[in-house]
Amino acid sequence: MRVIGIISCKIFEDEIVHLVEQDDEVDEVLIIKNESSEGIVRKLGEVGCPCREITLENVEAHRGLREMHLEGGEGLALVLNVLEIVGMGKRRTRLKLNVYEAVLRMSLFSDGLLLFYGLCGNMLKDLEEDFGHLDCPLLFLRDAEGNLVDDCICATLGGKKAFVDTVKSFTGARTFMLTPMWAASWENMIVANGFARSLEKLEESRMVFRAARYTQVAKIDTGLKYQLDFEARVQEFASYYDFNVREIEAAPVLFERCYRELKCTVESAGLNVINGCSRLA
Repeated sequence: MRVIGIISCKIFEDEIVHLVEQDDEVDEVLIIKNESSEGIVRKLGEVGCPCREITLENVEAHRGLREMHLEGGEGLALVLNVLEIVGMGKRRTRLKLNVYEAVLRMSLFSDGLLLFYGLCGNMLKDLEEDFGHLDCPLLFLRDAEGNLVDDCICATLGGKKAFVDTVKSFTGARTFMLTPMWAASWENMIVANGFARSLEKLEESRMVFRAARYTQVAKIDTGLKYQLDFEARVQEFASYYDFNVREIEAAPVLFERCYRELKCTVESAGLNVINGCSRLA
């Protein structure tokens, strides 16, 4: 059985569920159990996609995945490692440490890895070069022009050009954009990204937004419906900051293309991944 893996920020939880739900070529979905895995396990269960949790702290789990990887043969296993949302605040160095550790550990038993991260304020700008020595192919979120995406908003909108076009469409109005997962825990995200020092001092973020002259929030409709309280959370955010609300549409095309590329890359390396190149075309 061949093993492919996705290392992802929790912010892309819904996009991963979408890919798994649409891909009937995966024989087994394994989720690395950690503090951030509960949500994706629940959502996969809600859409009827079976999965199994493992822990990489367990030596036997490492050994089992390694043996699965080396045995070869038919079949495809997808290993998901969903990492905590760190944000661009004071803890941003932890983001790099988390991602680098995950790549090193998962490369030991994977035929190919895909990172669901952007440059994240250039914290991950050297990642491709730093892991150029790996035998395991390592792919990144890139737009149709081949550009690495800057962040989660850029990826959700479809890449750099789509991001710039969207900002231009606001015609000068400073607009804060929310994806479903950003909105789901917007208070914590505000703190994690340095707009306020703590949840108890969330009021600080109002002053930050006023100083930056934000006047509206854009609800990014990704077409994915796994986060059921999206509308309510956007309205709550808008009310707290006294913002107008507008809606923009997006689709998970970038994620589908990059996932398809992962499977094609493994196949072209002679690893016999079953017809993955056309499934999500």
